[in-house]
Amino acid sequence: MNPNDVRFAADAMLQSLGKWLRLLGYDCAAESGLFGRRLLELAVAERRWILTRNLRFTGDMPLFLLSRADIHLVANERLPDQLREVVERFSLEPSAFVFTRCLVCNEPLLVTAKSHAAHTVPPAVFEREDQFWRCSRCGRIYWQGSHVYHSTRRLHHWLDANGNNH
Repeated sequence: MNPNDVRFAADAMLQSLGKWLRLLGYDCAAESGLFGRRLLELAVAERRWILTRNLRFTGDMPLFLLSRADIHLVANERLPDQLREVVERFSLEPSAFVFTRCLVCNEPLLVTAKSHAAHTVPPAVFEREDQFWRCSRCGRIYWQGSHVYHSTRRLHHWLDANGNNH
């Protein structure tokens, strides 16, 4: 499934999962204040799948909202297992869209001219790199540095079909 086919809203206890879904290129609303009714209302309004570990999530929620919500109860406790669970459950593409979305703002990244990164990135990075991406919301600049390499390695390790991630 590509990022245009599914959107997520992760509750506050799954913020790290939300960040890694963004790293994979998928739209995932996730923040510390996003839980309970606020999470449900956002997910219904924006047609997002709710990701939660709260076994009592539906307990006090209005039925008119619950009837319109798509909820996935994340079974796993550890982040690598949670990510693998969601990737498998939703048939997400684990590599084609990596680092195409801002990890903080959740906005798609835009290619930006190298000159626009000159005063934002460290001088050594500016000299070494030729391609840069920018978040239109927060202005953060991204590039293919060691963080991308290490995060991609970690993803491959976590998403190993054998589940050997311990």
